[in-house]
Amino acid sequence: MIAEESQPREGLKVASITADALTEALRVLLEEVYVGPPDPKATWVTTNALNSGVIRTLESIPFNLASQPPGPGMNTIAAHAAHLLFSLRLAWRSMKGEDAYANVNWSESWRIPAVDEESWQEFKNSLRCVHADLLAALRGNLPWDDGDFLKGVISLVGHGAYHLGAIRQIQRELTSGQFGRPDPETIGAG
Repeated sequence: MIAEESQPREGLKVASITADALTEALRVLLEEVYVGPPDPKATWVTTNALNSGVIRTLESIPFNLASQPPGPGMNTIAAHAAHLLFSLRLAWRSMKGEDAYANVNWSESWRIPAVDEESWQEFKNSLRCVHADLLAALRGNLPWDDGDFLKGVISLVGHGAYHLGAIRQIQRELTSGQFGRPDPETIGAG
């Protein structure tokens, strides 16, 4: 998969990555971030637990918790899910050859602060579907030599991981009831 090419500096070797190797690495990382690791003993991004990706984490969150802001003016879990769905749809359209980012309005992606039970299920189903579409599109003939395209696809991993962390943090804070409150064990310490 990786071929080594000598560089002008003595002793330095740089690997050339094939499109297949890059595609497989991105597919594995996107699967881990959005679904969870196939083997929790071997993770790159998420925790060592099955179903620890975005989609499976959202499946464990009821719609009313997803609609609750963790604090005044803060985004809900539903808003994070809507933002991820929005961004993955744009990426998928771009992979199909559309100029998906030409007139994008990112603030639109955050406009869903609350959901009911039905719309929450629709969000989760849509996220699952667009994730599958993205993985399928990765197997197509993609312009890997386009620097912006390459950076955009690679950023899907980091972007998803960031929002997974935010979603988990909000969930933890809302379920523990401690958001914005100091830990009693640390008051007066120091």
